[in-house]
Amino acid sequence: MTVHRHRFRVRYGETDQMGYVHHSVYLLYFEEGRTGLMRDLGRPYAALEREGTILPVAEASLRFRTPARYDEELIVEARVAEVTGVRVRFDYRVLHAEDGSLAAEGHTTLASCDGEGRPRRMPADLADLLRSAVEEGAAPAVVQGGRSPHRRSRP
Repeated sequence: MTVHRHRFRVRYGETDQMGYVHHSVYLLYFEEGRTGLMRDLGRPYAALEREGTILPVAEASLRFRTPARYDEELIVEARVAEVTGVRVRFDYRVLHAEDGSLAAEGHTTLASCDGEGRPRRMPADLADLLRSAVEEGAAPAVVQGGRSPHRRSRP
């Protein structure tokens, strides 16, 4: 399986009044992991959109384990967990870089749609590529990302 890892620091604006990373920000961290993974696989979202395929998020799940704080280094890991004819599920872990402990984990399920947002079967080459990133029993191929998780990209 292929795992994309991205290391970054928590920015002040991502924290809440209690000094913890705000719950909504974790979905942005997931997005950075997912878009980085797609880029690593050679199919960035911009290319998919040019080809007429969009992958909007249809479901998101997030479980908090230990709080993260301002200026702390975190690592987001993203991997493809499951691929069907129309959907792809990505799993995520957000780790405290200092000790590797789990800050949060979750998943998103994306639906394959045409450029107008109508559901459609995922293009065969894309489905094959995503399935190859899952490969049960394979040792993870870890790819290190270095781009800021705060530069917005279109998922």
